[in-house]
Amino acid sequence: KQWYQRRVRVMKEKVKQVVEDHMYESIRAYRDDSDLRDAVNVAQRTFKCCGVKSFTDWQDNAYFKCCNEGIESCGVPYSCCNITLQVNLFCGVNIMDIGDNSEICQTNNNITFVPSSHLKEGYGNGAHIYDDGCLDTMENWFNKNLYYIGGAALGVAIVQIGGVWLSQSLIHRIKVVTAGGYYK
Repeated sequence: KQWYQRRVRVMKEKVKQVVEDHMYESIRAYRDDSDLRDAVNVAQRTFKCCGVKSFTDWQDNAYFKCCNEGIESCGVPYSCCNITLQVNLFCGVNIMDIGDNSEICQTNNNITFVPSSHLKEGYGNGAHIYDDGCLDTMENWFNKNLYYIGGAALGVAIVQIGGVWLSQSLIHRIKVVTAGGYYK
């Protein structure tokens, strides 16, 4: 029994790592694919989360990186904003402040992490944006709803098996009739 539990734990960690890798890739490609962007926005809105582990993960996206000059630099997508406070689609713009450390960008263009302490005053603790990362939030939701998800998967499987059985029955009846037989 112990080997089974170890195997399940290892598989769970592998699945979590694959999901995490895909989430980071989604952040990097956020502006490249409109369908992907919509999926990320829906996920962040639904689960009230931002980024993979925290909102600072958005520094991996070229448009939101503080070292860039664009309007979205030092920001997060609008889907990270607390829905009760959202006024427009630019609510996540320029929420981080690297202050006097801006020379870091000139010497090191590979900066990918801005500590949460660089969040502007009044933006943290869910006051303006969601602080929690989506990976843990989604994992908690999945664990809490595991029986419902399993039941839905079982229901879909039963419908699929029923469809296969009905199609096989139809194939058999067609063969009987085309062979000249009479089917009652």
